[in-house]
Amino acid sequence: MLFSNFLRVSLQRTMNNALQLWDGHLSVITRPVPHVQTSLDVVVKITYSAVCGTDLKILEGKFPCEKSVIMGHEFVGIVKEAGADVKHVSVGDRVVINPNTSCGMCDNCTKGLPHFCKFEGVKGTIGIRRNGGWAQYCRLPAKNVVPLPHQLSFELGLLLEPMSCVVHGWNLLQPISPDSEILICGAGSMGLLFMCLLHFRGYREVVVTELLKGRQKIAQKLDFGFQVVHPEILVSEARNAKHDDDEYWGFDIVIDCSGDPKTLEQGVQWLRQGGKFLLFGISPAGSEAKIDPHEVYAKELKIIASRINPFTFSSSMQIVQDMGEQYLSFGKLGMRTFQLQEFTAALEVQRSGEISKAIFEN
Repeated sequence: MLFSNFLRVSLQRTMNNALQLWDGHLSVITRPVPHVQTSLDVVVKITYSAVCGTDLKILEGKFPCEKSVIMGHEFVGIVKEAGADVKHVSVGDRVVINPNTSCGMCDNCTKGLPHFCKFEGVKGTIGIRRNGGWAQYCRLPAKNVVPLPHQLSFELGLLLEPMSCVVHGWNLLQPISPDSEILICGAGSMGLLFMCLLHFRGYREVVVTELLKGRQKIAQKLDFGFQVVHPEILVSEARNAKHDDDEYWGFDIVIDCSGDPKTLEQGVQWLRQGGKFLLFGISPAGSEAKIDPHEVYAKELKIIASRINPFTFSSSMQIVQDMGEQYLSFGKLGMRTFQLQEFTAALEVQRSGEISKAIFEN
């Protein structure tokens, strides 16, 4: 009995369970724990990894990725091994992963567009183009590995990557008047983070639309005083405003976190003069939206697209630290932990809207 227990523990230390996507099918695989292969590799023992809305789109065939890849681009952990030339982290350090890097040398990088790097950027995203964090261990380039400040727990650190994407969108919207009336379309995990950031920054005139009742409840439980409604409520209000010639009804800013092309069509109609539309949610390639260019011109609207997190990962650390668990706890944000082997249930419950995000815990 003692020998069998010893053998089981030894195998657990040398084997790596992971969720691999192979030609559209997700399954648990078991392989040897990875080791550094170059002097600039790092192996991370993963504590938490999360399911992003983009991951769900990948699994539905609506977002491109490698044919064979271990998914997961939001994760934190502890350095298990570090290559000889890695200087910024050491074995035992707590770290968070920035899945997006750049070469720093190509035309786009030198123009200040590292997320459009010709060699890395979105072409080399961890968990989409290279093996990621839905696993117990992950080997990855050192420049993707960021020390986690001691002020941040693993739980807060896990939210750094999605928050850095939100902050990039927020920066693109600037300037935003303090009295702006803002609409957030979609109360999934990213919509909730936008809600938290807006409330933290002092904005109170916020409306949130969401189709799923479960997500509506999570958004309401944040208790920010924001209105949380079904989109049809606004469709009806917009219709009444048009009938009454009420040109003042509407919003100064619309933030789309849904990825539904219809939201762009509606958002243009619902924006006031001088309004801004942030295209944040990801629509499938080939999607179409019908908008009236004259309306965009007549109201002098700005339509802004936001993609991943250039230049915002480090700055988001301070924001996440300042917001803290008062805003960003798993419980308040409707997140729930699962084991890797429970991936089917985890994905189903997230799709249903009962939770905002599934988290794999090791």
